[in-house]
Amino acid sequence: MKNYLSFTFIVLVLISSSALSAFAGPKALVYNGAGACKDDCAKAAFDSAVQAGFDAVYVGDQETDPTIFNGASVWLQPGGYAGVAMNNMAPALKKNLKNFIYNGGGYVGFCAGAFVATSRVGTTRVQGLGIISGSTKLYGKGIRMFKTLWQGSERYLYWEGGPYFRNMPDTVEQTGAYPNGANAAVRTTYGKGRVWVTGLHPESPQWWKDESGYADVDGDDRDLVTRMLHWVTEAH
Repeated sequence: MKNYLSFTFIVLVLISSSALSAFAGPKALVYNGAGACKDDCAKAAFDSAVQAGFDAVYVGDQETDPTIFNGASVWLQPGGYAGVAMNNMAPALKKNLKNFIYNGGGYVGFCAGAFVATSRVGTTRVQGLGIISGSTKLYGKGIRMFKTLWQGSERYLYWEGGPYFRNMPDTVEQTGAYPNGANAAVRTTYGKGRVWVTGLHPESPQWWKDESGYADVDGDDRDLVTRMLHWVTEAH
């Protein structure tokens, strides 16, 4: 009887594990190393990925094991300090990340995550990832809620020190515009992979807006993050 019960328990565990695997979403890697802002920038990206149906996993700046990308669909680079992130991220991690995207992975970047996507971080000499053509430049100062045009629809979006995109070739598509028409969000391909970055913060939690004293008149914007994530992972 004991052997029968033990066998039954093992079978149930295996069935439960298989069931959980069947319902697990696609894997999203979220950067949570140096340069991610202390006001929960990595958590905001992580929570947005989970809300979009992804199985999110944090990755530190010294992770050099390429197998972390096995089974992953997308990398999320949160807001914060782009130069600090690039100066602290292990060279092997940068290489593995670029290989992941080039071979079909997705990349979504917010604010600092957009700055690091070009060959240089803004107008500095800090080397970026170079996964998107053109250049970035700081759009302004302070904290704002901008009335933007996102894929043809007006959206009020949180902004805090993000870039606009310049010198973009025809292969880079504008998906979001600042009030003056400058590129606020763009997307393109890198090898077999897809990249979508924005100087805005569609992933921002409500408390960021509350603390800054701004009202988001059209509500939560994480549906835009879902849209970004689904587009960059369509190949998977």
